[in-house]
Amino acid sequence: MANLDVTHFTTVDHTSDPGFFLHFLDEANAIPGIVEWKSVILAALRIEAGMKALDIGSGLGTDAFDLAERVGPSGQITGVDFSEYLVAEAIRRAAGRNLSVSFEVGDAQNLRFPDETFDAVRTERMLMHVPDAEEALSEMARVLRRGGRMAVVDFDWESQFCDSPYKATTRTIALSFCDSMRNGWIGRRLPRLFRQVGMADIAVSFRTIFVSYDFLQLLLGGHIVRMVSAGTLSKDEADLWWTHLARADSEGTYHYGLTASVVSGARL
Repeated sequence: MANLDVTHFTTVDHTSDPGFFLHFLDEANAIPGIVEWKSVILAALRIEAGMKALDIGSGLGTDAFDLAERVGPSGQITGVDFSEYLVAEAIRRAAGRNLSVSFEVGDAQNLRFPDETFDAVRTERMLMHVPDAEEALSEMARVLRRGGRMAVVDFDWESQFCDSPYKATTRTIALSFCDSMRNGWIGRRLPRLFRQVGMADIAVSFRTIFVSYDFLQLLLGGHIVRMVSAGTLSKDEADLWWTHLARADSEGTYHYGLTASVVSGARL
């Protein structure tokens, strides 16, 4: 069971085990629903050879590498992340790939790039963590050239669903986790925010992500430990909830997931 709370992703560099977050991202990127939406984002960005693209919240570099393969040697991909630890890992993973990609530490709410620097901008599962999601989106639009494409995907954490007989416990956990995110409702807010920052040709789609029992322990384990410690949830309630899900998983009846929004558009 995880003992770190993933709602604290902005403190990766200051945790006792930053490697936990690296493992969490690798496992998340292997979830079938997340793998599927990456191709949707790429199609929405309309990436071509020679383009310059920006990946905000680039994490381990996985998506930046995909972009770099598509823009080729005449293009350039820049990955920006708030975490020095994750940027260092992305640089390590880039070694030997011979791709036109670079990574740097930066703040999505205050990008260092001049106006209209990039042909395409993307971010994935990042806006839920920033203090001011509207400012971050505004910055993304600012550094995007006119006519350039932007694509964003993020969760609506209040849309979690779980087949459990412990309804009150399930609701308490889901709402606590959602409200512990900086922007737990960001998925439902994205279409409006795209319009606010001057995007046009906006496309919205939704993805239901099913979460395995093993990954759920990474996702919620540390947060539930923190809830029990704070008295928000009793140890007995938490133990009964986990025990039921473990049994359901072994019997093939486990069912857990949530909804993500995929939103794209072009800068006016």
